[in-house]
Amino acid sequence: MVSAMDPRQAALEFVAEVEALFGERLESIALYGSVPRHEAVLGASDINLIVILDRVSVEDLERLSPVTRRWISSGSATPMLFGAEEFRRSTDAFAMELADMLDRREILFGRDPVAGLEVHLPAMRHQLEHEMRARRTQLREGMLVTAQDPGSVGDLLRRAIPAYVCYLRAILRLADRDIPDSSEDVIRAAANVIDAAPEAFLTVWSWRKAGATPAMRLTDPVVKGYDALVDQAIAWVDALALN
Repeated sequence: MVSAMDPRQAALEFVAEVEALFGERLESIALYGSVPRHEAVLGASDINLIVILDRVSVEDLERLSPVTRRWISSGSATPMLFGAEEFRRSTDAFAMELADMLDRREILFGRDPVAGLEVHLPAMRHQLEHEMRARRTQLREGMLVTAQDPGSVGDLLRRAIPAYVCYLRAILRLADRDIPDSSEDVIRAAANVIDAAPEAFLTVWSWRKAGATPAMRLTDPVVKGYDALVDQAIAWVDALALN
């Protein structure tokens, strides 16, 4: 996650270590997610990197492991790692990530890994429904576990909100709407598309930015509103037909 150290400087130090390991075999490293969107939250946001080698073998993974372990021990996300041809053939499976990279990215080394690539909207719709339904199941499981622990309920919602905002950006793309700069405006715009109330998501997002979460029960209006927006988002995607 983003710490007091400049996230770009931390990423560049990682880049230098990877380049030292692989030399000319390293084709590209790019930064994406909250940092290039200028929305990184100190102590909460991940530093997201994609690393492209010419190819990836188990020997390469062993070489890269110590560097990666140091990287994630500082709180950063595990980098996405691909071989060059593998990545070009995988973009339909990672359509949401590709769309986010196409919107905002910073090239830290080598070529632009997404230059010339296009998002396949039916693939995005398929990925979105799969991921939303899987996370819905995880959210319910979490609610079952935390229901008797008011101090953990809000934290459960706060930890899940970045993924849901990513899903809401995908909904806006599928609806052919512009993507706002701020996550708060993404929540409002997507809630309007799916005919849902945005207030619960906006409240939880404000907790994330503040780094504090109040205790609450599952029957709290914020929890119920959050749950309702998730259900309406899934229903909207389920009903969406793309030509």
